[in-house]
Amino acid sequence: MTKIERRRGGGATVRLERVEIDALRDLAGQVDQLFAGGVPEHGVDPIRDRLFPRAYVDPTEDRAEDDFQSVVHEDLVRAKSEAVAGLLADLDASADGRGRVTLQLDAEAIEHWVGALNDVRLTLGVVLGVTEDDDMEVELPDDDPRSAGLATYHWLTWVQGSLVEVLMEGM
Repeated sequence: MTKIERRRGGGATVRLERVEIDALRDLAGQVDQLFAGGVPEHGVDPIRDRLFPRAYVDPTEDRAEDDFQSVVHEDLVRAKSEAVAGLLADLDASADGRGRVTLQLDAEAIEHWVGALNDVRLTLGVVLGVTEDDDMEVELPDDDPRSAGLATYHWLTWVQGSLVEVLMEGM
């Protein structure tokens, strides 16, 4: 079971079990693949639309949107990819023989984790059809096909929120 503790002097200690490590590796690896392919054509892929939202929502501003994307998209992809790579590297470097991981994350690593977890959550949320109107407090029956995915979504939300709290306490 995940445990996150704020460290004296800043940062956090994060403990993860094998099943959590495997889930994070798998989901983060899948999300990382979505970053390739250049500037997404909006309206074609809902996941990429969520990961790379339009800066100009007015359809008459398509030219301004194209100009904006040509300037920022590569940097955005690089930052997202680096965040995922940092999360994966932390997981790989810290595994013990029992299948658990204990990570010592400084503020910079926590920021990478928060960014990577956000992209994983956004992607999973699109796949599951999560909307702002959903009541996340309602538990689905075990036989609901979205049940396991939503449990993972809630866990990711908790991990991300806990790390954000650690960052905020350190400010």
